[in-house]
Amino acid sequence: MARMTAFAKPSATAPLWTRARAMYARALAAIGDAASIAMRAALPKSLRRQIIAWLCPLEHVVRKLLLAEAAEIYRAAKACANGGPRLVHIPLRGMAHHVRALHFSSQREEGREEGRTAGRNMPSMRALHRPLPPPLGAGDASSFAPARSIDVGRPETWRATFSFALPRDPHRVPDSRAPRIRAPWGPTPPPAPGPERIARVIKAEDAPFCLARRFEALRRVLENPRPYAERLARLLARELRRFRQIVRRAVLAPCRSNGYDPDDPRLGIDAMGAGFVRSEIGFADSS
Repeated sequence: MARMTAFAKPSATAPLWTRARAMYARALAAIGDAASIAMRAALPKSLRRQIIAWLCPLEHVVRKLLLAEAAEIYRAAKACANGGPRLVHIPLRGMAHHVRALHFSSQREEGREEGRTAGRNMPSMRALHRPLPPPLGAGDASSFAPARSIDVGRPETWRATFSFALPRDPHRVPDSRAPRIRAPWGPTPPPAPGPERIARVIKAEDAPFCLARRFEALRRVLENPRPYAERLARLLARELRRFRQIVRRAVLAPCRSNGYDPDDPRLGIDAMGAGFVRSEIGFADSS
């Protein structure tokens, strides 16, 4: 009976993830971990520049690698949806049937287990286009409860979310500026003014914790990037319907600072190259 078995292969970006984790370790040795940053009462300008010089290149590298992983997930899910290659096992009949029966039965059990494991780890196209779950604490009863005190000495208890920093669609307009049905028999009223945007101001005493939370989010991604890559693949699969250039603009987005790792200065370039090549292949046919 024909059946399909998927074999997991090591990711081509695994060496880049290893280099990114090594860069993160060197950053901690240079500026301290997230808890030590959060415990500071204030940040001098020199120390803040040093933290940003490590933080922004690290985020840049991780975003490009997540794009490469998301492209692989999207391509694999689409290949399964379109009917990818199948491996068919045909049992032998004849004189060697009784001799090989036990051998084939053990192989079949191993193949079933590998197939079940691969099936659980491989998202489908329906799962990619499924609506994203709300962020933690959004819409539930706990989000309306009073904020709990933050234990700055335990970064693993923080609510730290890694930002994919995806580019915005330039053609999308807010509801206040959207086209309206105009009456040809009367004067056209002017559109309602949009809400005034207030610049975000971070207090000086909150700046250390904000930077520390970004470092904690980086640590969680580097520890297990797979869930973040799957979420990014679902997000891009939804956004590609409206904004087809989102992947290329995300790959070509530059780093937000001029910092780099002196021990591995090419890491940012290599990660950007991997993200560009993988995304061009994975999201080539997004129709």
